[in-house]
Amino acid sequence: MAIIQQVDHFVLGNTFPYRQQSFQNRSKLRSPQGWHWITIPVFGNRDGAPMPAVKLKTGGRWREKHWRSFLYNYRTTMYFEHFKATFRPFFEQAWKRLSPCVSRSVELLTELFGLQTPITRASALDGAPETTVDVARVLGAETLLAPSGRVPESLPEGTDLRVVEYDHPTYRQNFEDFEPGMSAADLVFNYGPEARRILAKGCATRADGSFSEQ
Repeated sequence: MAIIQQVDHFVLGNTFPYRQQSFQNRSKLRSPQGWHWITIPVFGNRDGAPMPAVKLKTGGRWREKHWRSFLYNYRTTMYFEHFKATFRPFFEQAWKRLSPCVSRSVELLTELFGLQTPITRASALDGAPETTVDVARVLGAETLLAPSGRVPESLPEGTDLRVVEYDHPTYRQNFEDFEPGMSAADLVFNYGPEARRILAKGCATRADGSFSEQ
C-alpha cells in the first residue's frame, strides 16, 4: 500500500511466480492474543509456478473462516462498519485461482484507503510480462520503485531505480500494545481517512545510497 501511494502507476505482478510462505496468499491479522496468519489454501506444491496456474482449494470454507476472523478482530474498530459493505463481497465470491483472488484483494484495499493510483494487472500488458524487469521494459518506465529485498539485478536502459524502505509507524490498534506488519486492513479499519497519512509516514526511498522521506 505504501508503494502504491507513492507511484504514478502500479502494476500488480499477477503473472509472476508463486512463492510459498510469502505474502502472495497470506497475511497477518491483529487479535487479542497478538496476531495470527490467515492463509488462502492452494492445491499442491506450486512453488515457482506462474500465479495464473495456481488453483485454490474450494473446500474447507476458508472464505467463511477468513470473514469470521475479520469480524471477530475488527468489528469494534471505528471504521469496520463503514467499510463492511465494500469489504464483504470479496469473501462471497467463489475464487478458483490465486491470481485473480490476490489481485482483487490488493485493488480492494486501495479502494478502502481511497488511493487514486492507476493499477494495471501484469496479465493485461503486452506479452503478460512475468518479471519486474519485463514490466519496466514493456511500459518504458523512467523510474522503478522496488521494495528493499526485492531489487532486480538489472534494469532496462533508461530506467532508474529507487529502493523503498518502510519504517513501520506505530499507531493505535484495536487491542493492547502494538504489533507491526499486520495487513493494511488493520490500519484502515482503525483510522479510515486518516490511514493514508499514517501510511505515508513510514515510507522512505533511496537512490545512489541515500534516503529521502516521501
